[in-house]
Formats: sequence, structure tokens, C-alpha cells
Amino acid sequence: MNEPRAALEVSFPKALLFSALCMLFLMIGFFVIGIPMRDPLLVGFLVLMVTGMAAVFAAVFCFMLRCKIDSEGLWSAVPTFYQRVLRWDDVTAVRRSSVFVRGPFYLVQGRALGEFCLLPRPFLLKHPERLKQLIQEYAPADNIVRKELAA
Repeated sequence: MNEPRAALEVSFPKALLFSALCMLFLMIGFFVIGIPMRDPLLVGFLVLMVTGMAAVFAAVFCFMLRCKIDSEGLWSAVPTFYQRVLRWDDVTAVRRSSVFVRGPFYLVQGRALGEFCLLPRPFLLKHPERLKQLIQEYAPADNIVRKELAA
């Protein structure tokens, strides 16, 4: 297999912002459901967990949402046991993640069961214009990914 010529990289500060926003909503949820916040040990634990886990989740976003795009297709840059190229001809759907109104990634599905690739949304990318540029460069003109993302 040829080495891909293009990869999408996620920006850590942007991922940290998104993760911190999610943690803020988690804390608001704790207050809304009525968890008693009078215990200083619980409050200290929540403060440490929210600040620490926001950074951990941002690092996970940066690692898991890396994607490679080539003329053959697209695939995750995360090293897994079985890494499969999602060929342009096999793509059947492009869906937006449902976190909030506009989630952090697109889910590109293939024909086979379990065949998918996560594409980060332009908000999370180090170079947001690169996604559109790479899709226009590598995806065939009649492909659903090009129609949905690069239009």
C-alpha cells in the first residue's frame, strides 16, 4: 500500500476548548439534578476531575480523530489491530456526530458492517481549510463525501 500523501491533524487547544465546554455542561448537570455540593472533599474531587479530564479528553480527541486521505480512499491514522482503507467507491453515507447541534466529527460509513472512518470537523483542525482542499483533491467528483463536505 502506498504511503498516504495527506493527513488531517487535530488542534489540541481547539480540542481542549471543546472538552472544557463538555465538562462545563457536566458540572451544570450535577447542579441541576441536585447533587449536594456542601462536602468540600466532593467539590475538590470534582474540580480536579473536571480540569484533569478535560485535558485527557482533548488528548484523546487529538489522537483518535487523526485521519489520512489519499487517492485510494480514507482511513484512520490511529494504529489498530486491523486497519482498513475505506475506498471512495465503498462510501455509502456521511453523518454528523450528534453531540450538541454540531458535533466534533463526521462519521463516514462504508458498505460492509463496521466499515467507517471518523473525519474531524473543520473547527477541530489545525488548518481548517485543509479538509475541504483534500476532499476536492482526492475524492472523485461524484462521491458522496465530496458532495457533503466540499460543497
